[in-house]
Amino acid sequence: MRTAALWMMLVLAALPVFAADPVSDEEAAQALKDFDLAFRSKDLEDRQNAVYDLHDVPHDKVIAKLDRLLRDRDVQVRNVAALAMGGQVHNPAKAGAILLKAYDKEKKNPDVVASVLDAMREVGFMGYWPEFKKALKDERSDVVIRTLDLLGANKDYRTLPALLDMYKVAMPKMVKWSTGEVKVDTGSAGDADAKAAKAKWTAKYGAGGSKAKAKAKAKAKAFDERNFDAQLRRCVKAITGEEFDNAYDFEEWYIENYLDIARKIAEMTGADVRAAVARAKVELPELEAKMEKERLKLEEELARQREAEAE
Repeated sequence: MRTAALWMMLVLAALPVFAADPVSDEEAAQALKDFDLAFRSKDLEDRQNAVYDLHDVPHDKVIAKLDRLLRDRDVQVRNVAALAMGGQVHNPAKAGAILLKAYDKEKKNPDVVASVLDAMREVGFMGYWPEFKKALKDERSDVVIRTLDLLGANKDYRTLPALLDMYKVAMPKMVKWSTGEVKVDTGSAGDADAKAAKAKWTAKYGAGGSKAKAKAKAKAKAFDERNFDAQLRRCVKAITGEEFDNAYDFEEWYIENYLDIARKIAEMTGADVRAAVARAKVELPELEAKMEKERLKLEEELARQREAEAE
């Protein structure tokens, strides 16, 4: 692929989103004519370049052409078509809807999925939620990272509850060992926490080569939310403007700003702001009670661990 085109692909995610007017019908027709000629080449690189050239031709007819290319039998053509769709910033709703379909279809092709996510970010498409809750649990790191980048770039307040759940796994106020399936905080210095967690984990899953232990280790190797703490922090800061060291600080901020978050989500989605804030006022006491319950549970667990250690 041409060096210039490669460079453009690498920097796409760093570019801000600007609204753009479509090119004229005549310009689009000429660009599509040039594409049809270039795409006849037997050389894959030439065909990829022809597809990517459509990135700089914002027009609904180009979106239709890229839609067809996203169903091409060649996965490498589909991959570049996804990136090229990122240039269709004149119509993010239409381009994004097509990208969302491609995301569903290409789940077995992580490179194409990553390109789809980059393109959604470039066009500023917002219609991916709540389906993308699943993307945050994807076992492929590239998908999770790009999804976090997308959410942060769009300052998507709708996603904060899901991000908070990730924080509770990635950055809790307690020690986790191995798979993250058990939690222990003895309050002691040194390696006491790690030893206690290992003992608890072994008791739960068995020692040696047990099937349960092997399965737990395989799951931990495949996907561990703790691997994304840096990207998670960056995403949350992009949305909230704040940095949180752990889930409990994040949760405190979330509850303190719950009404404002509800207002911003309503503004972002075009919903009734007054109605959204009114609902949030009703929901807030339950959230506060839930947070307090979690804190008491943690304190009780710590107290039990300290008592056990003292004995």
